[in-house]
Amino acid sequence: MSRSLTDHVIAHVDRVESACSTDGTPLLADGLDLASGKQLRWSEQVTANFACQQNHLRTLGALSSLTGDTRYHERADAWTAAALDRSVDATSGLLYWGGHSSYDLQADEPIVGNHEMKCVYPHYAYLHRVRPDLTARFIEACWHAHIWDWQTLLFNRHGIYEPWEPGWHQPFSGGPLPIVENTALSFINTGSDLILSGVLHHSFTGAPHSLAAAMNLLSRYDQVRHPQTGLGAYQFNHRDPCRVRASFKAPYDTREDVNETTVVTDGVIKTRYGRAAVTFANALGVLGEPESHPLRDFIVRDLTALAEHSYDTDQHAFIPCLNDGTRLDPSDSNEGVGYCPPSKLKKVPADGLMFLSYARAYRVTREARFLDVARSLADGMGWPSLEKPLREDGPASPADPHRWVNTGQNDAAALFGLLDLHDATGEPAILDGAATLARHILPNYEVDGFLVSDHPEGETSIDSALPLALLHIEAASQGSRDALPTFYPNNTYFDPKIVIRKRKEAE
Repeated sequence: MSRSLTDHVIAHVDRVESACSTDGTPLLADGLDLASGKQLRWSEQVTANFACQQNHLRTLGALSSLTGDTRYHERADAWTAAALDRSVDATSGLLYWGGHSSYDLQADEPIVGNHEMKCVYPHYAYLHRVRPDLTARFIEACWHAHIWDWQTLLFNRHGIYEPWEPGWHQPFSGGPLPIVENTALSFINTGSDLILSGVLHHSFTGAPHSLAAAMNLLSRYDQVRHPQTGLGAYQFNHRDPCRVRASFKAPYDTREDVNETTVVTDGVIKTRYGRAAVTFANALGVLGEPESHPLRDFIVRDLTALAEHSYDTDQHAFIPCLNDGTRLDPSDSNEGVGYCPPSKLKKVPADGLMFLSYARAYRVTREARFLDVARSLADGMGWPSLEKPLREDGPASPADPHRWVNTGQNDAAALFGLLDLHDATGEPAILDGAATLARHILPNYEVDGFLVSDHPEGETSIDSALPLALLHIEAASQGSRDALPTFYPNNTYFDPKIVIRKRKEAE
């Protein structure tokens, strides 16, 4: 008798608990070296970066909700309480987590750089369940540490652990875009995290100012669109002299309209139109009418414009372009010059993330164009149909940069996309296809009971989204997955460069 998908997840979470725990604390190490079984280290420190563990937190909650076994919720409660209590900075209310700070599991002390969130999308509902006051204060601190100008909402992705003055109630005036400012970085990877946190702060507390701030920030990315195409880029400020234009060859190198707010690179496609689009669709579900309208309208405008001006149906790929619709090629820029090398102008082939983006957008908006794009992307991934999401000639080689799905999160995203289309269409065969695909890819990720986050060798984090996807498939097969935590296509990491710099300055 074959094991259920839930059985595989139970084996995984038990393996994580045994391999990544340390005596005396419920905190978990970020991952393992699969060859040695040792916990991952940086500079002889075992990192426990709670921002890089949110998929595992969602998995524990989903397991309890699906099976009725409260042990997983109890485990998650103790872990979350310890992680929040130990990693909070008492002065600012920020947490030591994310891109440039972490926590040392062995020394039981923070690894301090600065605060950065770029497509982290924490499991705020669970954080609020365990520590509601701390969670609300963290969200407030996150906005106040990152926003530089409350009138325009210009912000920076880096925040400092220091006291702040309340600013949420200050008037928002907006103003013309783009803003020319050489130190702020209004990237939508951080902006989408801020918008999500503002929406959820409002849902937890009822505070009108947090929702207003979130919608005002959303409007900045809306306002920076091209007036004819509707395409928007990564940010609403840019630098002078322009570090993007410096990369380009003629005729783009002298065009004043070419800058960081007008170039839709491969990273912009995957972030604004992929990760952020899914996140905004999730946030839309938190709000009622008419509060959700700005999010819905933003998603429709974004994904319609991308489908119209960037998506190539013959290649089943998104082509980087200027926001006026002019398509770009890697040969249009210079290597090693400026901020837009040829690698950023490579096409984005059909993959799980973009398939999920259009599938989820179709589920929440019912825009027929989005279903068409999702079906085209499925075709581009080599699937005979949504009901049979497997290549007829087998999976592509892992070395192929345009393989039918990428490893790790892209596989999970593909499964969630199928589930969304099953929800939207009611077609049982699509759910059967998701279960078939899940069982097909499981052997690629399972190592001694551990569901690895990437290839089944080397190092792996505990933050794989695949276990959560498997539980959603099981829940859908039982009738509904509404009680399970929602998937966010996060992109978490720890880059210690700020920590290293601070340590050198202290010497």
